[in-house]
Amino acid sequence: MRRRGAMVMAVVLAAAFLLSACGGGNQPEGGATARQDPDKLVMGFVPSQNATTLQETAKPLGDMLSQELGIPVEVFVSTNFIGLVEAMANEQVHIGFLNPFAYVIAKDRGDPVEVMFKSVRHGSDSYRAQIFVHADSGISDLQQLKGKKFAFVDPASTSGYLFAAHVLKRNGIDPEKDIQPIMAGSHDGAVLSVYNRQTDAGASYEDARTLVQKDYPDVLDKVKVIAYSDPIPNDTISVVSWLSDDLKKRIHDAFVKIAETEEGKQVLFDIYEIEGLTDAQDSDFDIIRSVAKDMGINLEELAD
Repeated sequence: MRRRGAMVMAVVLAAAFLLSACGGGNQPEGGATARQDPDKLVMGFVPSQNATTLQETAKPLGDMLSQELGIPVEVFVSTNFIGLVEAMANEQVHIGFLNPFAYVIAKDRGDPVEVMFKSVRHGSDSYRAQIFVHADSGISDLQQLKGKKFAFVDPASTSGYLFAAHVLKRNGIDPEKDIQPIMAGSHDGAVLSVYNRQTDAGASYEDARTLVQKDYPDVLDKVKVIAYSDPIPNDTISVVSWLSDDLKKRIHDAFVKIAETEEGKQVLFDIYEIEGLTDAQDSDFDIIRSVAKDMGINLEELAD
């Protein structure tokens, strides 16, 4: 393994270990016989809020899907994306709301997962990472970041580390050698570290500054964005690939119908602020694979 990207690789390998070890823990009861359509469907989510709240928020979507398909649809909330990926691999969850990195990891390690939709927010099916500095820092371009203290979000964050670090690397800045990296632990934490001058620069998703704007109304003036990443595909709705083509088409058409209703739009927004759905294919996520490769991460090794 190359030293470059070792921090990311360590996290991903830890994820791989957990993927191999967490089977049976925190999983929904039941399951389906392989290669046969199940009598009921289980739809899984990764919590971005209190798990109990998400369970309640997502239940109406399960009810709508059940009504459209004519079979029961249960909601399962995993403690993290690792548990959801593993539940799909174990044929216990059939529909998964996976973030793009989780989908790519599952797909490239050979899990039976098939992407169906990407979410749409702010009229787009993608978003970007951003790199920012304090407006009074005198820093106006990436080259001036050498030797500076830099706040990433987390080594496992797609925008708050992987894509931001890739922007630095493409501009000749080694994210491990040429700057002083710290992990802020969250997107708003990275923003506030720059706002409060604890670090010289930081990274987050676009535009995470609004997360703290209520408490820090001048954050848009004091924290200045100086670079963006390439577009990152939004999170997915994926299904287990062994479902029959007929059932997959019915699931697809049901989601399309639900997303066109006012009630369905509200439920999708309440869950993950999803404003719409667009058809997706595996190649849409090649940018994740390309960036991971550039950063020294071999996703195929996760299948070992």
